[in-house]
Amino acid sequence: MRKIILAFCCVATLLAACNSSNKKSEETKDSVSTTMRPSDEAQAMTEVITRFTRAYLSQDSEKANALIHPDLGLYIIYRPGAMDNYQQVERLDFKKPVPEHFPYTSFENDYVLSFAELPHYDCGGEKWDKLGFFCDSTKQANQLAQITAFKQEFEQIDATTVNTIKELEKDSYRVILTNAENLIFHIKKYKGSWYVTVLDRAYGWCDA
Repeated sequence: MRKIILAFCCVATLLAACNSSNKKSEETKDSVSTTMRPSDEAQAMTEVITRFTRAYLSQDSEKANALIHPDLGLYIIYRPGAMDNYQQVERLDFKKPVPEHFPYTSFENDYVLSFAELPHYDCGGEKWDKLGFFCDSTKQANQLAQITAFKQEFEQIDATTVNTIKELEKDSYRVILTNAENLIFHIKKYKGSWYVTVLDRAYGWCDA
């Protein structure tokens, strides 16, 4: 009788261990597949980011401007002196840079886009804290609002302009490609599609 009970306990223990192992395997499999499966939104963001980057680096105005919505235009941030400024343009013209003395540059990019914390530029060491191709989709870009707020200390800016900037930067994200040169721009979803809204030609340089 004791042998029968012992045998039954062994079988029950073995079955429980198998079930636990199978369940753990299924949970791990589900977790991996969920983590590795990119969302449709991330795919759409990746597409516009990589398309604009290729167009910019090859200086293809037609392809670059296809990613700029006419309702929004393109804001170009630049540094004419100690303070950053911006200018809104309808189209990106590689033959007519903004500002005029700062030509648009082309360089090779071998990095793959990563959705991660953005790199930071150190003017003291004149270098980035990391190199690569990054988009931070967890933080809203607000560089235009910061520039506008600073300008308001010295000049009158109408409320319409301030509200336009706030609306433009709402749910917009910053992209930074660091290499020997750099490319920095913002993207925003507008009327169901993603567009490039800002080209930052000031950050990553320490000229005053």
